[in-house]
Amino acid sequence: MEMRKSIQKRRIGIIITLLSLIGIVLIFEYCKIAEWNMFFMVTEIVLFIIFLASFVATFIKTGLWGFIHKPLTSLDEREIVLTGKSLRYAYSIFTVATLALLLYFAVTNTPIDMVLVVSLILFAHILPAVYIAWTEKEIYQDA
Repeated sequence: MEMRKSIQKRRIGIIITLLSLIGIVLIFEYCKIAEWNMFFMVTEIVLFIIFLASFVATFIKTGLWGFIHKPLTSLDEREIVLTGKSLRYAYSIFTVATLALLLYFAVTNTPIDMVLVVSLILFAHILPAVYIAWTEKEIYQDA
């Protein structure tokens, strides 16, 4: 029961993290076309705070960020297989998402901003941890 609850909490954390990241980019892109006002500035700041809080709770405190960035020499066989599988899925998802975004920007003749680039870099870094957090029943933390 506790493990199931833990998985649900991680999944909620993942959803909140990714939605807040998407929200940051969408509001920034919208305000490029329209105009920045106090409402959008406050919303952007709130989304950034939500992103940071959910990122820390979901990836840092669970040890996922550290696990996915460990050198392969410090992992056992099971962890190497898990890391390889997560990297393979993350690479596939990132490739499709990035190519779809690039196609959209090419078709609409819209310039790509630094906020989108930084978000994509961060997205690429958290995707392997997202896969592990979403699929693994139990996450072991190292001290």
